[in-house]
Amino acid sequence: MIFASLVELENPVLRLKKAGDILYAIAGKELIKIDSSTGRVIQREAIFPKDSKTRKFVIDKDAIYCRDFCRLYKIDLETLKINNTWELGTDLSSDICALGFDEDHVYASIRNGGFAVIQKATGEVKVYSVSESSIWEMIISDYIYAGNVAGELLVIDKHDIKVLKKEAIHKKNLKSLLLVGDVIYTASQDLSIAKVDKNTLETIASHKRCHKKMFYFAGIWRDFLLTVSPPCGEMKIWNEPDLSLYKPIWRGTWGSFIDGDILYEIGGNTIYCSNLNDLIADG
Repeated sequence: MIFASLVELENPVLRLKKAGDILYAIAGKELIKIDSSTGRVIQREAIFPKDSKTRKFVIDKDAIYCRDFCRLYKIDLETLKINNTWELGTDLSSDICALGFDEDHVYASIRNGGFAVIQKATGEVKVYSVSESSIWEMIISDYIYAGNVAGELLVIDKHDIKVLKKEAIHKKNLKSLLLVGDVIYTASQDLSIAKVDKNTLETIASHKRCHKKMFYFAGIWRDFLLTVSPPCGEMKIWNEPDLSLYKPIWRGTWGSFIDGDILYEIGGNTIYCSNLNDLIADG
């Protein structure tokens, strides 16, 4: 199974995530639940007041946290109803860039280095200044691992929201992160990727000129790393140990991700899926 159409919706799919056996898609003003095996639409709710291209979300155990420019929504996972809303900024200089969460808190990076921490139990918001440049992406683990405009990888303490250490891994815009065990994979607008030791921030391996234009990580499968460059219309499969190129695939859109043995993709109104055994191992 390669590039098989799973479901076609009425509106273009903006974002796609998966939790358990359910896909969650934003299409137009709707948030939609889809059975990941059959493509059957399980539930849909028109919860947004208007169309927007700034929405991006993360899925917690009982809620979806969705950014929309300067606004953050808390959406009930069962009912798809908005339970809470926070205004974390006011304009283009203070919009939300990245989201993350742990058991007790939701984290949102604000353009130009701000960082909002929301206590789940009370909804209380505290804002910190943690970076001299905007944080594009973050991973929440024992610490907060974040990439910023300057190309730095930051390690942020979750208790006092202070940068414990940072390393200039790239020349600019560290925009995509992937954490696997004790290794962090980073992708930059300088068109390079790096494999970094989580504990020391030392670069284990790197590869320059990965694509001709901007790209991101779709995930890792077995000993392969998958990058996608929508401006180039291509994916590339990399050997994980040394980041050497395994093969290119002439296809690529925003929002692709790996879950188990399946690659999910967005193409206009359609959600596609490919079995990675066919796409990588035998394709």
